[in-house]
Amino acid sequence: MPASPRRALSSLAVLAVVAPLALTACTDNAKPAAGATDGPISVSSTDKECKLSTVTAKSGHLTFDVKNDGQQVTEFYLLAEDGLRIVGEVENIGPGLSRKLVVTAPEGKYLTACKPGMQGEGIRSAFTVEASGTTASVDSDTKALLDTATKQYVSYVKDQTEQLLTGTKAFAAAYASGDAAKARSLYASVRMHWERIEPVAESFGDLDPSLDLREADLEKGQQWTGWHKAEKDLFPPKGYTALTAAERQKLSQKLVADTQTLFE
Repeated sequence: MPASPRRALSSLAVLAVVAPLALTACTDNAKPAAGATDGPISVSSTDKECKLSTVTAKSGHLTFDVKNDGQQVTEFYLLAEDGLRIVGEVENIGPGLSRKLVVTAPEGKYLTACKPGMQGEGIRSAFTVEASGTTASVDSDTKALLDTATKQYVSYVKDQTEQLLTGTKAFAAAYASGDAAKARSLYASVRMHWERIEPVAESFGDLDPSLDLREADLEKGQQWTGWHKAEKDLFPPKGYTALTAAERQKLSQKLVADTQTLFE
């Protein structure tokens, strides 16, 4: 079930505190932070494998040196043991390119995942972080910067979510009424606000797939809703059977309701 409005608002505030850390940790030229474990962990992502130089590390600041040795654009994730919560990620790594992911990970069990083609659950493996006996520190200057970034990010996410809701209502009204030309003209600009808050929205359990699941990622018996279903109907491939007026109406109502829950 999607998060309740009150729970969504609480989660949004908490996630906004964490987000600046994750956002500043994804870089092509990241250097290990103070207190980092010994050396980067090499990751080779191919079209069929996700090879790490080690599957264990000491707690603290971890650096993953991710290289795309495959033929498809790929992503790399460090996930919590449940396989749902994203600890850190780097996306859009083209063939032959490398990216670094720097995260602070306490002792525990995790999963790593490479996603060649950026679809599905990816190629997953168990990863263990053992106690190092030391605590990763943050100096006062860095803390001040993070505190400022946190406040700014909270405001940014709230603003983007409000714009997303306003735009979604306009898009849904046009789409449900059968004004495909207007809906197509609004689609990309409205979805832009979703893309900007997606790292936060992904943590709301079923709310993210309800709004943003791609058809290729559907599980057996799972209902397809959200932006990509409307996208396929508005920009249909050859041989596609268009949705009925009633189906467009239902999809539009669901899209607005889920976005309202995210906003509240």
